[in-house]
This record gives sequence, C-alpha cells and structure tokens, in this order.
Amino acid sequence: MNSQHNIFPLFFTLEHVNNGYILTARQETGGMTEAGYRKEVVSEDKINARIGQLLHLDALSKEIPVVFHVEAVGEGTYQLDPEDPADGLMEAKLAYFHFSSRCIPDDSVLLLHFTDTKMIEVYGTEAERVAKANGLPLLRPGGIPLLQFPDTREGKVSVSNLFDKPTLVEVTSQKITDWYRSHLVQMEKKNKQTSNK
Repeated sequence: MNSQHNIFPLFFTLEHVNNGYILTARQETGGMTEAGYRKEVVSEDKINARIGQLLHLDALSKEIPVVFHVEAVGEGTYQLDPEDPADGLMEAKLAYFHFSSRCIPDDSVLLLHFTDTKMIEVYGTEAERVAKANGLPLLRPGGIPLLQFPDTREGKVSVSNLFDKPTLVEVTSQKITDWYRSHLVQMEKKNKQTSNK
C-alpha cells in the first residue's frame, strides 16, 4: 500500500551561530503520530544540502512544476507555536494566499474574501503592520499573523481605509481545501515487491 505524506507548506527557522546553524523543523513521523518540532545543529558546509533535504526535491514529479514561495522574516513571525498549532485549513489558506499573491501588482495587498464565513482575511507581515499601526487585535493561529474583518459595509470600509490598494479574492473554505489537496506535493514510498516462492 502506498503511503503519502503532507510535506508542504514547509516552515523552518534558522539561527546562525558560530560554526553553523541551529535548524528547527517539523519532524517526519510517517503519519503515525502528530508531527512535533525538533532542533538540530548543522555545520556551515552541510546547510545547503540539509535545506535541499527539507524541500524534498526527490519527491517532485518530472515535468510538473512546483512553485516554492520563500519568505524570510525575522524573529518568529511565522514560527509555529507548539502550544497553538495551525490546523490544516489554516495551512491551506496560507498556501493559497502565497500562491495567489504572485498574480497581483507589487504595490497592492491581497486579502481573501470568504463568502461562506462572511470574513475578509489578510496574513503575514502586512497583517502585523496594519494591526500594530492601528491598534487592531491580531490573531496568531499556529504563530501565523492573521487580521480579520467582517464581510459587512463597515468591514469593507475599514479594509479600504487601512490598505492602500487592496485586492480582494473571493473564495470559500471548501474551494481552498480542494485547491490545496489538488496542489499538494505528495511523497510516495516505493512498494517493496515481495514474492512468495
């Protein structure tokens, strides 16, 4: 039986220390138990190879492109909090948000407009910046900065006042979940052929 594992989105943190790096990443448990996080020390000469392992380049299918969105941010902005883990829907939302953000102009801000839950959401550093500047409550599911507005007239006025060039993308939670499942990079374990002789 083939075993497949969800390996993206990928979150890890690097700390540069004297002779190498401290890398904190999700453990791969083969789906048997809940994945935790572990720290490891990686020397300067091995860090590039170790990051390549984390990206699971060997699991990519030939001739099917995969977009890696790499966003380096300082001091724990996206560091997942083990006490408050992100759920699968939050990871799917963040992946869809990053994927969709490559199609908007650089001076615009992407917001996801959920027509099923009647909410407007923005994630990441832009959410954090606007929340701090305006004293708004910032959510951090799994350590990911999230700013929400109700899908009302007042909520839309707030969005247009707080963001210079907002771009709203209409979605539903189900659409994001379906998109995420269809774009997931799957790892396949090779079947071990056993012959009964």
